[in-house]
Amino acid sequence: MINQDRAIELLVIDSSFDSAESQISTLRNAGMMIHPKRVNNEEDIVSALGSGMHDIVLCSADIDQSEFEKNIALCINSSADVSLVVTYKDQESDPLLNALRLGARDVVSTNDPEHLQLVVKREFSDLQIRRELKRSQQRLREAETRCSTLVEHSRDAIAYIHEGMHVLANPVYLQTFGFIDMEELEGLPILDMIAPEDLPQFKKFLRSGDSTQGELEINCQNSEGNSFKAKLEFSPASIDGEPCTQIIMRNSASSRVLEQKLEQISKHDPQTGLYNRLYFAEKLEENLSSVEFAERPLALLYITIDEFQKLRSEAGIVASDALLLEFANVLNGQVGEKGVLARFGDHSFTILLETDSDAAANLATQLHIAVDTHLFRVERNLFEPRCNIGIALATGNTANSQEFINNAYNACGAARAGSNNGTAYYDAEEMQTQFGGDANETQLNQLIDSALENDRFKLVFQPVVSLQGESREFYAVLTRLLDANGDEILPNQFMGAAVQAGQMVAIDRWVVKQAIKELVTQREKGQKVQFFITLSSESLEDKETLIWICDCLRDHQAKGAWLIFQIREADLRSHLTEAKALLDGLKKIKCQIAVDRYGMLSKSDMLLKHLPIDYVKFDPALVDGISGKQSLQDSLVKLNTETQSHGVKTIVIGVEDANSLAVLWTIGVNYIQGYFLQEPSDSISYEFTST
Repeated sequence: MINQDRAIELLVIDSSFDSAESQISTLRNAGMMIHPKRVNNEEDIVSALGSGMHDIVLCSADIDQSEFEKNIALCINSSADVSLVVTYKDQESDPLLNALRLGARDVVSTNDPEHLQLVVKREFSDLQIRRELKRSQQRLREAETRCSTLVEHSRDAIAYIHEGMHVLANPVYLQTFGFIDMEELEGLPILDMIAPEDLPQFKKFLRSGDSTQGELEINCQNSEGNSFKAKLEFSPASIDGEPCTQIIMRNSASSRVLEQKLEQISKHDPQTGLYNRLYFAEKLEENLSSVEFAERPLALLYITIDEFQKLRSEAGIVASDALLLEFANVLNGQVGEKGVLARFGDHSFTILLETDSDAAANLATQLHIAVDTHLFRVERNLFEPRCNIGIALATGNTANSQEFINNAYNACGAARAGSNNGTAYYDAEEMQTQFGGDANETQLNQLIDSALENDRFKLVFQPVVSLQGESREFYAVLTRLLDANGDEILPNQFMGAAVQAGQMVAIDRWVVKQAIKELVTQREKGQKVQFFITLSSESLEDKETLIWICDCLRDHQAKGAWLIFQIREADLRSHLTEAKALLDGLKKIKCQIAVDRYGMLSKSDMLLKHLPIDYVKFDPALVDGISGKQSLQDSLVKLNTETQSHGVKTIVIGVEDANSLAVLWTIGVNYIQGYFLQEPSDSISYEFTST
């Protein structure tokens, strides 16, 4: 792209200081931004050209002819991508013409300053075009290489046809039709691949307008004459600049494998292979809402690895992750088909059983024995993890699945604190719900204060992935509060208490600072990641927020362009004046802005007209069950189109199944985020390019 505002890096080869200064002044008088450098001997000329920093070279001809020819040769033979212009005051025409023959772009008299200005402007513009062309050609070559590699390794059969003849095909196509290599296929007509009974239909298709871009289901035949049904997709292409037609034969078996993989990903934790939290929650709701629930007992076991955070800090992330996998395998070996076993949190697991209290207690005993007797060896290290198990039983008084889980969680906390061999039952009279009621808010506030002082918060990251083919590495930054035992407390369980106690600004600042540190670490590794970071309404009102963010970026040598700050729509609307001041300031330091929970209030687009918004994250209620509700789809189409008309990109969060993904892609949403892609994770390792 041509940049008219960039300064010209000018190299002047001239023995006369006054002459060089005169030329520099001439260019500056024309309003050009230049960074000049004057050189006068061979060593300096070679060094300056070798640096690759210069755009235009003004080489004076008003010196000895042999020295002038030597300077011209140095410029022409240099690998530097520069434009060479010869300047002269009193010189014969032959050396000037020879310089043009060798490759100089122009010759200009120093007595004609306007000519010099016009030539330099033209050459700088041409130089930028040449450089952009070179970059575009390089990108084209890289794209062609990637495309060739994709075609070569595609699971679909792909061929290229020119004037009805095969010119290229990938290995799958060759194998499908029974050919060993391309030499056997090259030059064969596509008609030879069609079953005789369908030749009239295929010829009719070729004569129609759909033959260059369309689909056809037809019977094909291989080299041995065996027929098979195939779906052919035709599209225009080119090979070595010659127009041709690309044919893709979809592999339905591969599609089934892909569907199975998507099913596997949507239900299972990628690290341990166990069911994930989302699937477990679905099964729990399904069991609690079934009509048979009243007639059968349900037990929930909540299991944590004791002092896991301490173990992780001592052994390292790689070793602790390996330990988690081995621990999960031990649990799975004991549970088997008895119940639903899931990885519920970072180092917590849950088991849902259709059983009574005695059977649940027996299983807990078996799990303790299995963990105690198993030899946990990771590389050369031996570990002896201890687990705590909380057991909750569902009764007619169990309000919902969240209460059921909280009961088991609280029982697990009692097991950790008690002297009962690491197992405890939930007792409603002894164990109050840990995160509800005014009585516990003070305890939560004290825990938050301690976490701020001792870094007992934790960041987890969830990828935000493009549906439009981009491979930008976006992550949403989420926060967890760690209790005294290292277990995670989710934001919806502590944020309310933090708001009431005025702790949100401090929490926001902790999150921003740690996120910037992590960004710097990732950038040093070569990962060009960007983070979505939430700011609360309290930070929106705090007049020191912008200055603090600027100081934090400067202290860690980070760039604002790495950050995307997201603020809830309701908070923006209720603090519009403060929001305008903060967001304008953030844009000045190159940060981007996102509106969270967007689209539920009337006239939502008012914010897009008055604030510098880059992204919106639609409220999850707008897409809940969208794959089966046409009314939701119609509403989102309208809202998505309206939002994008303002130049704002759209994001849907909470995507949890493949059906919703397909609908969102059809609607034209820009990005998605959700458990279907990946659960929030400690690591930043999502493969954006494979997506």
